[in-house]
Amino acid sequence: MRFEKSIEINAPQRRVWDVLSDLEAWPRRIETVESVELLTPAPLAKGGRVRLKQPKLPEGDWDITVWDAPSYFEWTQQTSGITSVAGHRVEALGEGRARLTLTLDMRGLLVPVVGVFYKGLTNRYMGLEAEGMKRASESAPTAA
Repeated sequence: MRFEKSIEINAPQRRVWDVLSDLEAWPRRIETVESVELLTPAPLAKGGRVRLKQPKLPEGDWDITVWDAPSYFEWTQQTSGITSVAGHRVEALGEGRARLTLTLDMRGLLVPVVGVFYKGLTNRYMGLEAEGMKRASESAPTAA
């Protein structure tokens, strides 16, 4: 089962990547994330691990399988007969604009059953996540 959501953002690719790749800031930026815990030390890279808690979903550990700054990262979670692969792509569109594309592929024997229950929630969450990243990317960067 595959889900995909794309959104155009009025910010350069690097700005969108910086917002997207700051995983610890996700709970402040998107309402679909309650907490993010880095299980491996920063900076994030392929082989890193992250614990993510979202409303209405069980807490999960994600393994970063691809980290290609500033354009793409992918992570994978395996639980109870389901493998989820989530992709996060940032494409430069020119003139200070970018496109963010979020994907989620769910594979495994239980997907036909579980997918029925989570399809609406997944589509809703992906839309909210894309909008949250758009708002954060288009706002002025905060001083550290």
